[in-house]
Amino acid sequence: MHRRSFLTSAAACSVVSASAAPIAVAQPAGRFAQAIAYSAQRDGASFLAIRNGVVLGEDYAGGNPDTRLPIGAGTRAFLALLAASLAEDRLLRLDEPVALTLGDWGAHPVKSGISIRALVTGVSGVAFGRSRERTLQAALALEPSDTPGLRFQNDPAPYVLFAEIARRKLVNARREPDPARWLTTRTLLPIGCVPIGWARSQDGAPLFHDGAAVSARGWAAAGELIRREGIWRAQQLADDDALREAMRGSFAEPRAGIGLWLAAPARDREQPDVESDLWRAASPAPADLAMAAGAGGQRLYISPAERLVIVRQSRSMSASGQWSDTQFLSLVYRDL
Repeated sequence: MHRRSFLTSAAACSVVSASAAPIAVAQPAGRFAQAIAYSAQRDGASFLAIRNGVVLGEDYAGGNPDTRLPIGAGTRAFLALLAASLAEDRLLRLDEPVALTLGDWGAHPVKSGISIRALVTGVSGVAFGRSRERTLQAALALEPSDTPGLRFQNDPAPYVLFAEIARRKLVNARREPDPARWLTTRTLLPIGCVPIGWARSQDGAPLFHDGAAVSARGWAAAGELIRREGIWRAQQLADDDALREAMRGSFAEPRAGIGLWLAAPARDREQPDVESDLWRAASPAPADLAMAAGAGGQRLYISPAERLVIVRQSRSMSASGQWSDTQFLSLVYRDL
């Protein structure tokens, strides 16, 4: 894999309050100390808790708050912002057929009926599965393994395909054709989500399934925009319907939205395909909690009802088995 990344800005991310004024918070001594210690013992690099845009506590284990860290599959939350930004600019509708943009799919008896909504929520039936060839060309040629809408699959193929859909729509609209650069300039820079960089495939396409490296403050700003359903500084920056969809599960899998895992009741006892104990009976997670999750305990937690965003990052993505969402959130909630 050729990993080219671009630096969008050297400026730091400022989390803002509901009135959009920058916040400087004197943090009570010892607040979140147990949660921070739990994170640090598992190679933690950053901790940030925000309620209604106000910083409640943050810690960077002696590092720089503006350091970009790879977040692995936590990148997928940015797909929700990409879809919502395209929808807000009327370049895309979630219920339009994928074949409207990927024309070759129009002649296929099954793929012609797949909507963008089904694709980005992981229920299209289109997945790489165990295939080692995970290029765009391979994704375009995939045959559905399931009837669309019946089964959720946690797979990179929809992210590869949606990045291409976004690219083609941007080209047709005569906008910046690179989806990551367009999203950064249009949506992420205005909310202060910098610095951020993207790993790329051999053909230069940004990897929306696991390619972002971002600061804790930047990731938190993205979470705040999702929590606020696209409103930033009294402006509708991203489509609210698309962002509500991002935090709403499907019939096939109530615990998965668009790039986010949801603390919703399951329809069956089968565990979702992610290393997490979020769905344990003892979990303190509120019913509306959404989570972007990367290996090694890279986490973005969002609770709209509690107006809460929490970021936790680690230096490594190789210690997933050591991380417990239930234990971490229990410690955080002691000090909220």
